[in-house]
Amino acid sequence: MKVLHLSTSDGGGGAARGAFWLHQALNAHLDSAMLVQNKVTDDPKVTQARPALASKLARRAERVVRERLGPLEYFSPAALNLPLHHQINALRPDVVNLHWINDGFLSPESLAGIHAPVVWTLRDLWPMTGGCHYAQDCTRFEAECGHCPALGSTRPDDYSRTLHRRKSRSWNRRPLTLVALSHWLADEARRSSLFAGRRTVVIPNALDTAVFRPLGRQAARAAPGLLAGLGAAADRRLILFGAMNPLSDTRKGFAELRRAAEILARRPDAHTLELVVFGPLYGQTPPPMPLKTHFLGSVDDDHALATLYAGADLTVMPSLEEAFGKVAMESMACGTPVVCFDGSGPADIVDHRVNGYLARHGDAADLAAGIAFLLDHPEPRALEAAALAKVTAHYTFERQARMYSDLYAQVLEEARERGKTDVRT
Repeated sequence: MKVLHLSTSDGGGGAARGAFWLHQALNAHLDSAMLVQNKVTDDPKVTQARPALASKLARRAERVVRERLGPLEYFSPAALNLPLHHQINALRPDVVNLHWINDGFLSPESLAGIHAPVVWTLRDLWPMTGGCHYAQDCTRFEAECGHCPALGSTRPDDYSRTLHRRKSRSWNRRPLTLVALSHWLADEARRSSLFAGRRTVVIPNALDTAVFRPLGRQAARAAPGLLAGLGAAADRRLILFGAMNPLSDTRKGFAELRRAAEILARRPDAHTLELVVFGPLYGQTPPPMPLKTHFLGSVDDDHALATLYAGADLTVMPSLEEAFGKVAMESMACGTPVVCFDGSGPADIVDHRVNGYLARHGDAADLAAGIAFLLDHPEPRALEAAALAKVTAHYTFERQARMYSDLYAQVLEEARERGKTDVRT
């Protein structure tokens, strides 16, 4: 069986890395290849779909339309209808697996022209909305969008409704099988008008447990690298937080973490608590913090990132909306428990008071209570063991590849049966 993955990139952000890791894991089971707009790895089975100039123009068109629509966050307009489906069909895959296909890569109209059965791994809400990647409190994607709060629009027939209708025309032309990374994301798809009634299965992300693994807290702090550079003494309690844009991406919950830190600063041992923040700041100046805080910037190497997780006492993932929760998974694979908010993807990963703490959604005081619960836990090794057990049971590449392989086989068989029916009729 030949599976072709479509992703805007094969590296960089979490969605691209997740797609690339799945592609690699599947090659032990079937013939897997990738078609991308921006190739960053040296994998020979990853092909750049268009010349660099064409990709640059596509991305530029997206930015221009976004700027015309307003100062947008989490919105992709699918501005150009570029005919990528001809190149996809020429490769003759048995199954096409879509991932994150924005930034001018694959238009709704081109998706409708793909001949092979399509599996779509949902990595946010964009496939089911009129353009936003996360809907926050908006429920208009349950109907036709319009009056879009992301656009600041009061018009029913605004750009979000136009894009929603484009998607509706394209999605309705063909069967789609949906894979959600979490039960929360699957529920959002079932609520949407574009995907209601479609088969939706949950298959989580996975990771390389040979890289993300326990190292021992003190060994990780002493190892050459970021933590050693901080002079992290044995008596320091390190609270880790990381995101692609930790300060200005409001969805990632830095404001909630800062309010939680204000509460933790009242503890008698507050002088031993230190926050460690990783992720690019994009030139922003961090605000004054109630606890001693280290801003590390980007951490692009997985081994360095694993050492960070292993050296921390706990990881906080205060995202208000998250399709999955890769940071939580990676941290737990390194034996480090996690505090996160309930109500989105990470709730599948963190078991309350077993391998971490699920705080009430958006509640900074309960987030602080969760951090305190893990800091004061009488049996930290039990937390570590429970975290590792959860990862081993649910987030290995072998399990993920097996679940996808079984799904592809089922989808391909159903397509063959539909073909036989079409011939008879």
